[in-house]
Amino acid sequence: MYTLLSASVLAIDLARHPSGAAVADVVDRVLSLPPYGPWTAIEPAPEAARARVRSATPIRQVDRIAADTVLAGTALATLAGALLGDLESLLGLLSREEPLRDAPGAVRQAALDAVSAAWAGREADLHDLAELRRPWEALIDPVPPALPGRAWTPAVRTLLEEVPHRSDAQWAASSAAHRQRTPSWSVAMHEACAAVAEAGRVNEVARAQLVASRTLRLSRGSTGPDAMAHAMVLTAAVQAICAADLLDTQALRAPWDAGADWPQ
Repeated sequence: MYTLLSASVLAIDLARHPSGAAVADVVDRVLSLPPYGPWTAIEPAPEAARARVRSATPIRQVDRIAADTVLAGTALATLAGALLGDLESLLGLLSREEPLRDAPGAVRQAALDAVSAAWAGREADLHDLAELRRPWEALIDPVPPALPGRAWTPAVRTLLEEVPHRSDAQWAASSAAHRQRTPSWSVAMHEACAAVAEAGRVNEVARAQLVASRTLRLSRGSTGPDAMAHAMVLTAAVQAICAADLLDTQALRAPWDAGADWPQ
């Protein structure tokens, strides 16, 4: 379900996942790993601890419901807490994409274990969670590097600074505009994702979406029946900024701006 090209789907899930901010932090650091090291010799966590954490991890994935139905908003009230993907999908994505794809096996396992521990949150035994995090924390700096200094980066930062200050009325205005958008979110995002891929920005834009998911998860906009709509509005606005020099992204940005223009 998750792909790096369509990182907005992962961002939407993490913005509503109870431990989404922590997962976004770890995945951001994974995507920022240097492709060829240098790597520190590490010993992965014991398999028994890994198995216990994975077995304790709840599955909140949407049962085989057509994505267009979910994204169109017809089931938002009942599916606000359900996810479009799951931990298996996220681990599969990270395993097949750079930089983990070509990393030493121990490094790859340490990264995947850290993602699993973050996803599990407090559902698993604290000792097991610490075991899974230990090799990863010994390997890397705990703070993700800043987003790359591109022409669009300041605009993304400015947008995300607005997120925690948005009022309920502003979110409501954006959600209403989102439901009336033409073309649909999925069509507009597909076009923007294709443009980003052609421009060689997939990893960078994925990181921007992860920062967006973390920001939203830590704000008031990540809860309630419209949480999914809020996440779709924000991810669309981020994608619009990152691809604004490649195609017309006004339709993607419009729902966010509908809320930004609303009195607080």
